Amino acid sequence: MPQHIPQSVIAHFPYGSFDHSVVESLLPESRASALEEYKSPVETIAKLLLAYPSVYVVHTSEGNQDSTVSGYSVYVGETNDIQSRTLQHLKSDISSRQDWNDFAMRLACDANSVWQYVIGNPHFNKSLTLDVENQLMHYLLGVPAVHNLNNRRSNAQGDYYTRDEFDKIFSDIWLQLHSEDPELFPSEQIIRDSALFKASPFHALTEDQKAAEESVLSVIADVLREEHHQSKSEIDKPTKLIVVQGAAGTGKTVLLSHLFYQISTELGLSDQIADDEYEDELESVTAQISDYAQKIGGATDRHKAYILVNHHEQENVYNEIATKLGLQKKSDDVVLVPSAFINKFSESVIGANGKSTGRGIPDRPKGKADIVLVDEGHLLLTQGNQGYSGKNQLHDILRRSKIVVLIFDPNQILQTAQQWDEATLSQIVDDDSSSVQIEPRATLASEFKPFEFCGSRYEISHIHLQQQFRIAASEPVIEWIDHFASGVGIDKLPQDPGEFDNSGVVTREPYEVRVFDSPQDMYEEIRQKAALRPDGVNGHGLSRMLATYDWKYTTGSSNPKDPNGHWNVELHRDTNGQWRMGLGEDGDLRFSKPWNLKTHSSNRRRNLAKNSVWAERPSTIDEIGSTFTIQGFDLNFAGVIIGPSVKYRNGRLVFDREASKNYLATQRRNGKTDYSEQNLRNELNVLLKRGVHGLYLFAVDPELQTRLKEVVE
Repeated sequence: MPQHIPQSVIAHFPYGSFDHSVVESLLPESRASALEEYKSPVETIAKLLLAYPSVYVVHTSEGNQDSTVSGYSVYVGETNDIQSRTLQHLKSDISSRQDWNDFAMRLACDANSVWQYVIGNPHFNKSLTLDVENQLMHYLLGVPAVHNLNNRRSNAQGDYYTRDEFDKIFSDIWLQLHSEDPELFPSEQIIRDSALFKASPFHALTEDQKAAEESVLSVIADVLREEHHQSKSEIDKPTKLIVVQGAAGTGKTVLLSHLFYQISTELGLSDQIADDEYEDELESVTAQISDYAQKIGGATDRHKAYILVNHHEQENVYNEIATKLGLQKKSDDVVLVPSAFINKFSESVIGANGKSTGRGIPDRPKGKADIVLVDEGHLLLTQGNQGYSGKNQLHDILRRSKIVVLIFDPNQILQTAQQWDEATLSQIVDDDSSSVQIEPRATLASEFKPFEFCGSRYEISHIHLQQQFRIAASEPVIEWIDHFASGVGIDKLPQDPGEFDNSGVVTREPYEVRVFDSPQDMYEEIRQKAALRPDGVNGHGLSRMLATYDWKYTTGSSNPKDPNGHWNVELHRDTNGQWRMGLGEDGDLRFSKPWNLKTHSSNRRRNLAKNSVWAERPSTIDEIGSTFTIQGFDLNFAGVIIGPSVKYRNGRLVFDREASKNYLATQRRNGKTDYSEQNLRNELNVLLKRGVHGLYLFAVDPELQTRLKEVVE
């Protein structure tokens, strides 16, 4: 393997211009070091860019004055012949693809309205250019300025000859692009902290994720093929439910996002580009779905996938991903909260005037969606509330679908209205967690079991994911966090030595667990962790304070005791040095920070974008997050204030419902069944598993605080 990796060469010029002198003139002076690597610089570099494998980024120019367009429209591709590929895009693709028709119309009005970056490197081969293309899509998806991102394939490659050069080559490419246009190409740290990046369908899947996706796609292909050959009377078969299980941070959302993208591009789009390359194991399955889509005439309202999540911030993330990638024309088309999906596939309520009110009747399904993917399925309601008049959201979704893929983690159920009776839960959750690996190309259809639920018959199968992605720690430390988070106990914290490569270079810093003597000290440390250096490259980035829901928060009303009307997490230190609830007396040392979403709450909806994730808003560094805003998302460092609802007594954790202010967790089911201990334990579980690189702790209960200091220090 060559020791020297040449610097990539990047040219930026108007789309469709390929004169060598133009390429020469547009190579900036900063490329001087790159030019020195080649014996005849101009001719060789022009040839490298225009005649050899390359990656290209087409984008609308910043100078475009079209008021109907905001932000960038971007297309990312790779090719062995950039000039031929450009002719293909501008001549044949404009008749079959809306994205290239839009680019062509812009060029017809203004030849300088569309530009492209062309990227070359002497070490480029097909696999390497596909990986660079995929990673550029991955990064650009998380860029706020990019409003439309086109390509319609995810091509993360496996192992190949120059795979060990990829990270260095890509970082060099992104750094060069960032220096030319920091708005279109922000720093890597900013991108990697983005919720869109973390939920992106362009992540490279692990082997068990690939196998899981293979199995699901096989089931979809089988169901659609059977339907195509059956009469209408034979079509109404039991809905198939595939439950994907895994603890927090095991890659369930990445799998679902990747699966959604694969299904949507194969089933919903008839203009898939001809040279798409998928891994051999996946190609035949997606081809079956694509062939079926072509037989029925491509995209129709009846044949498409939906993605549902009962978490508004996660819904916003999926909406932005789907809209940017052209999987839906507008928000809330295929990305919905469960109640909206149920409403969409229900008979309408007829008003007194004889016209539809726009509201659906949950007990009267109307039509079936082909494929429904449900993220955070443990947040589905198992009883009605003000916004949902049915009895069980999963049942109502199953009645309106042919295939449902459900992400489910019973340890993240947080509310009484989400709890299940033991008999049903035992069928939804497969306790055989030893079945981690799924053989590639396995067909789940043979493994489906009958599932009697709410008086209806369905078929159910299970997939397990166990590899931990979120917490970058040694296995003993992850196990320590698991035991603490699940209420099992608080043992001595194992040492984490970090990880090193063969040459002794650190590849992972030790996971950092600290217990603070005061919430104020912890807050100051989290502020420092959240701060990036001006270059945006070094720094820990996304870090926030969190707390158990043990301080009052009333939605829609102001706190009369606070001058700003905020509901706050408030503590004070008494004369004995003990931190206690509330603000205490004048002269006491105080800690007071508003709950999530309370800062500037009166202007929040007007000033903050709908798709803005709580932890990514700069102002929220001064707020305290809860499970309502942080569930499903990552932080680099999480500072968790453990309120008095979690205590340590006689060597074990105790959950005190009387100390919690979370009515949704402590209310009794039908006034009888008390799920508060399970809900409060799960609340702690969610909060303690947000930090990727570190977990900071402060406990209000003196005995718990003492125990934490003993085991950590």
